[in-house]
Amino acid sequence: MLESLELDPMLLLLAALACFVGAYVQTAIGFGMAIIAAPILFYLSPALVPAPLMLVLLVMCLLNGWRFRKGLELNLLAPALLARIPGCALGVVLLALVSQQSLAILIAITIMLGVLVRLKDIALPMNRTNLAIGGFMSGVMGTSTTIGGPPMVLVLHGADIHRIRANLAGFFVVSTLMSVGALILGGYLSLHHVKLALPLVPATFLGNWVAARTLHLVSRPVMHYGSLLLCTFAVIGMLINTFS
Repeated sequence: MLESLELDPMLLLLAALACFVGAYVQTAIGFGMAIIAAPILFYLSPALVPAPLMLVLLVMCLLNGWRFRKGLELNLLAPALLARIPGCALGVVLLALVSQQSLAILIAITIMLGVLVRLKDIALPMNRTNLAIGGFMSGVMGTSTTIGGPPMVLVLHGADIHRIRANLAGFFVVSTLMSVGALILGGYLSLHHVKLALPLVPATFLGNWVAARTLHLVSRPVMHYGSLLLCTFAVIGMLINTFS
């Protein structure tokens, strides 16, 4: 399938379209690219996940990190970023030791518990403990599946929409760099993966550019329910990919 993806324009177009839509959604509401793109890219070729998608996601995160840099709160994110380091390490270990089925079930349960908490309007205070837990879980999930957004979204969920965008953008810049480094050290990212990722980068730029010009259309209710819906899709897509 790798060879056919590199040569078949239709497969490349579908992969680029998935990255375009994912980039648009992530720029608009703060996260979602991996949730949208990972299941599609995995279906087109399992080799595109996690390493090539992680590289494309890094481009996306750098763009948004620069765009929303003025609203970044490093002191707020410090516990989450520190906790993500051991989370990334555990994510690499899980790739090697734990079956995909077991990992998918564990992550699915964790995400859906968080979604239920938010739907019941149970407050998750943005304290150091919750941020650290969110950062750790994001490291585990992001490194092993590329879907690391839901834990941090569930912690930051009650904040102002602009604050959410800015801090998620900053968190994802550093955390995605951590995951890329962990994949390289674990032997899961090579020059071949870089070559697979490069054709998808222009679509990511375009999705980000279009979204930046329509941010005013994203309201608080869209942010609230859209993020919870994407968390749910993350679970469904991950389970489908794992057990198919």
